[in-house]
Amino acid sequence: MQPFLKVTRQACFKVGLSLLSAATLTTPTFAQDTKPLRIVQGPNFDTLDPAVSKSTPTQVVLRGLFNTLVKWNDPSMSKIIPDLAESWSSSEDGLVWTFKLRQGVKFSDGSIFNAEAVKFNIDRILDPKLGSSNRSQLSDISEVKIIDPYTVEIVTKAPAPTLLEKLTETYASMSSPTAVKADPSGYSQHPVGTGPYTLVKWIPGESLTLKKKTEYFGKPGKSESMVFRPIPEGVARVIELQTGNADIAFNIPPESASDVKDNNEAELLVKPSSFQMFFELNTAKPPFNDPRVRLAVNYAIDRSAIIEKIMHGYATVPTGIFPEGIQGRVAQKPYPYDPEKAKELIAEVYPDGIKEKVVIWTPNGRYPKDKTVSEVVQSYLNAIGIKTEFKVWEWAAYTKTLYKPNPGVGTGKGSNAANMWLFGTGIVQADYRTRRKFYSTHASNLTGYNNPKIDTLLDKASTELNYEKRMGYFEELQDIVWNEAPNALTLYNGVQLIGVAKGVKGLEIYSNEFVNLNQVAKE
Repeated sequence: MQPFLKVTRQACFKVGLSLLSAATLTTPTFAQDTKPLRIVQGPNFDTLDPAVSKSTPTQVVLRGLFNTLVKWNDPSMSKIIPDLAESWSSSEDGLVWTFKLRQGVKFSDGSIFNAEAVKFNIDRILDPKLGSSNRSQLSDISEVKIIDPYTVEIVTKAPAPTLLEKLTETYASMSSPTAVKADPSGYSQHPVGTGPYTLVKWIPGESLTLKKKTEYFGKPGKSESMVFRPIPEGVARVIELQTGNADIAFNIPPESASDVKDNNEAELLVKPSSFQMFFELNTAKPPFNDPRVRLAVNYAIDRSAIIEKIMHGYATVPTGIFPEGIQGRVAQKPYPYDPEKAKELIAEVYPDGIKEKVVIWTPNGRYPKDKTVSEVVQSYLNAIGIKTEFKVWEWAAYTKTLYKPNPGVGTGKGSNAANMWLFGTGIVQADYRTRRKFYSTHASNLTGYNNPKIDTLLDKASTELNYEKRMGYFEELQDIVWNEAPNALTLYNGVQLIGVAKGVKGLEIYSNEFVNLNQVAKE
């Protein structure tokens, strides 16, 4: 019999009802004519400093507060268009990028956005003292030159074909140099950007409130204010939507999708996703330092059963590390559910079985059914003879611990205390998606993965200006890390389930989990 945890929709709903009184928090009071947009989501916010943040739910908030030099045109992500930069050009050798900046733009504290601000922000990310895990994304930049008050040059060490893509990311947002210098240690609680909204109040663990600016250089925000509340339990978020206490609920639990669809006051949005859920595996210590054991656990999981029973069909079986919608995707043969093969692979490495416990970490409420899926994976691993230990984390503490530097020990991160930890990503850019997880020295490589062949492929791709040739390197990479030497136990490709109250219009939903709320309003 297949190992499986039985989780019923009715049981989850009862849990949600019991948690409602604890999960429902008082919404800040506004004047009656402001109509605040009320959003509930699973995790708390990690930091409001965009240079440091790694969390997509936090970045949804940050995109109301900040702008980047360039941005994607719309959810199709088919074209990069101006934001704080009016135009740009690159030298023939691809080493120098020149940006002409918008004039007359001010930060929320009244200070001027100009070339000095651009240099300050990029230099800040690159400064090791900041300790940003996003630093390596811009490590190919050698210098930022101020040409005149509204012209800046970014010089790279080698041709940088993906520089514009990187500058669209939230970590490349422009913060007020004045605000950062005034309170370097406290800036993450009091961010100042050029965006259409400003921060009113953030009570960690309770709520975060944004207010629309009266003056903004671009298209002004639609809602007068927005209130975000973290509610880890998915069913509790649904109840908030059903009872009229929320206008938007992110990450609707699959078992509650029909409840939202059947509610006359709400609507279920089912959107495509480039999101993939997986357990990262600690390759720096036994048992996952041997790729055969990493392959073994991939054969040990019945993904179809998880998708049917836990995700209620709102997911698909992975055919590689790239879901549909990712640059350079090449479909691979999916892992079959084959526990006997899993046992055989483990026996090649451990003839007497794995003696030490495998430590499993998981968040609760960050991803749809994350804790439940993790428990199911635990049961599958137990079934092939792997003893396990289980720990559930709150999201902000989870990411802080995982990314905590631990030089000279195991993976070099705080993740070394565990053997596997649950994560997901919806990043669509091939370079960004792979480099941060597979390059041996990357700050976001939590697993300690070190494969010279992969490093070489990523090095070649990073300077290749020909798009088709560059994608060829990622094709080879996908084959290696799927069929020969994975660093993860891949679980499923997701879809986005978002609940909205009737009359809420204007959401821009991207496949990478980013949702632009700046033009959302209630009718």
